[in-house]
Amino acid sequence: MLVSRGFLRLFYGLVVATVGLMALGAGVRAMNAGLSCPDWPLCFGQVIPDFHVGVWFEFVHRAYAGLVALVFFGCLGYLLFKPQIPRLVKRIGVIALAVLLLQIIMGGLTVLKLLKVSVVTSHLMLATTFAACLFLIGSMLNPNGVRRGSQPAPDWFRTLALIFPVATFGQIWLGGLVASSYAGAVCVDFPLCNGQWVPTLHGAIGLQVMHRFGAYTLFLFAFAIFGMVHAHRRSSWMTSQVSHISRALLFVVLAQVGVGIANLLMYIPPGMTVLHQSVAIVILLTGIRFAYIANRIAASAEVTAEAYPAARQAQTL
Repeated sequence: MLVSRGFLRLFYGLVVATVGLMALGAGVRAMNAGLSCPDWPLCFGQVIPDFHVGVWFEFVHRAYAGLVALVFFGCLGYLLFKPQIPRLVKRIGVIALAVLLLQIIMGGLTVLKLLKVSVVTSHLMLATTFAACLFLIGSMLNPNGVRRGSQPAPDWFRTLALIFPVATFGQIWLGGLVASSYAGAVCVDFPLCNGQWVPTLHGAIGLQVMHRFGAYTLFLFAFAIFGMVHAHRRSSWMTSQVSHISRALLFVVLAQVGVGIANLLMYIPPGMTVLHQSVAIVILLTGIRFAYIANRIAASAEVTAEAYPAARQAQTL
């Protein structure tokens, strides 16, 4: 472990706080409270506005965001000035800083541009990128937390694991477009959309259709990963850790399918909308952890083979 357990717990707490901040932001959008404070960075010209439910919903979101940013600045400063932290971790930290600064600007534009679809969606995706960077840094701060097999993982496994979080990121982007353009309820039935599988690929209905098929694809992807891991459970590169996280990945994807269907059939209630976005972020972070483990069990085995050339030579004879 590259840092103390206390710092690692603090950092993972920051990740959880960031996911909570995103859930609060989804609640602000679902409750149509995004313009409750018509100005930025103040709220009705005040640092702390007079109490009103909608106004304070937005105000608390802003204050919470400021607290998360301050904690991140402190953690990043600690990592940047600690000599044993790898350069890659520091670079990802700087990327996270740049993303956070853009996110702050985009948060202001969300208000000043009156909830423009492209701005609201960009606000979500920057927050998603920030959470992903934090979670990846947390994983990299504890490289010994990954159990290794006796042989390197095959290339196809590492590639498959890397594709999943990328695909999930794309699906979250589609979901953000659906939410910010209020296209969640344009199809009144399920699994069909107004009596057809693909009534159109244009406009709000097109966004809803693409989001649905993206969800189907992601489910099949998670099921395929679980099946492949199960099929190779006796391989020398396979570990119980890989098996457990592939099972967790399939579980959260199944849960998201159920939440998505319930969200539609219940006509997009705010609480279910927040849960739908939150589970999507959990899927992304689980996918990132899965990809990190896959890369570690491949790379670590390769490093081990290079460190012990005699053993590697014996394997080739």
